[in-house]
Amino acid sequence: MFCPECRAEHRPGFTRCADCDVDLVQDLPVQLSGTEKTLQRTWTGRTERLTQDSIEWFRTKSLIKSVLTFGLHQFIGMYGIPYTAPLVFSLAFKFLFLFGHGYPQKTFYSIVSEKPYFPVQIIFGLVIGWLVGRALRHRSMVWVWVLPLAILCYSLVTARVLIPTSVFARPGVFQSRFSHYFGWGCRPAAHCLDQLLITMPFYSSLAYSMGAALARKTLGYASSQNKKHFRAVMFAGVIVLAAFIIDLAISTQRNGWHNMYLLFAVTPTGLGAFLLYVGSKISRQPVSSA
Repeated sequence: MFCPECRAEHRPGFTRCADCDVDLVQDLPVQLSGTEKTLQRTWTGRTERLTQDSIEWFRTKSLIKSVLTFGLHQFIGMYGIPYTAPLVFSLAFKFLFLFGHGYPQKTFYSIVSEKPYFPVQIIFGLVIGWLVGRALRHRSMVWVWVLPLAILCYSLVTARVLIPTSVFARPGVFQSRFSHYFGWGCRPAAHCLDQLLITMPFYSSLAYSMGAALARKTLGYASSQNKKHFRAVMFAGVIVLAAFIIDLAISTQRNGWHNMYLLFAVTPTGLGAFLLYVGSKISRQPVSSA
C-alpha cells in the first residue's frame, strides 16, 4: 500500500497514512510529463491513466480534425465565396428595384462574371476571411490558395480547357494564355467558363487567406468581450441567408419551383450557417490578446 501524497510504502494492514492523513492506495499514480498532462482526460469524476493507445488515439483524432478543418476552409475559399458573393451583391440591385429603380440583368451579370479579376468575389473573400480568421484563428485558412494555384498553373502550362464549347476560346487560338485566364479572352458570353472554374476560385481563395492573415497579424483573438466583432459576424451570416431566401423567392415567383434550387441552396445556406456558428463561438471565447 502506498500514500498518494508522500508516496511512502506501508505494510499490509494499514489503510491510512498517519503523516498525510489520507487513504492509502494499491498503486502509485504514474507521474506524467508536461506534454502528457495536457492529454490527460477526466471521465465521470475519475482520471484515466494515459497509455500509448490513448496517445495514438489523440493524435489520430487531432489529425482527422485538422484535415476536416482544412477541407472546410478549402471549400469556402474555392466554392463558397465565388458562388455566394453574387447573391449578396444582388441585394443592392434588389433594393434599387424596391425604390422604383430598375436595372438590366446584363449589367449585374457583367459585373459578377464577365469582368476579369472578379472584384465582387475578391472583396467578399477578404471580408469573410477577416471575420472568420479573427474568430477561429485556424492556421489552415492562410494556405487554402495553394490548391487552386496548382490547378491554375497546370492549366496554364498544358493549355487545357475544362469545357471546350468554342474552339476560338482555347488559349493559343488568336489569343495568349495570359489573356485567356486573366484577361478578356475567356468570357461566359463566348461559352468559355475557364475563368469561372479555374481563375475565380484562385482569386477568392487568395482573398480568403489574405483576410485571415490580416486578422491574425493586426487585431488579435476575438473574445466574448468583443461585441462589435460578434455583431459583425452574426450580421454577415444573416445577410448571406437573407440574400439566398430573397433570391429563391423571386426566382420561384418568376419561374416556378425547380428541384435544382435545392442543389444551389447548399453553398449559400452552408456558408450562412457557418458564419452564425462562428459568431456563437465568439460569444463563448475567453478574453485573449494573442
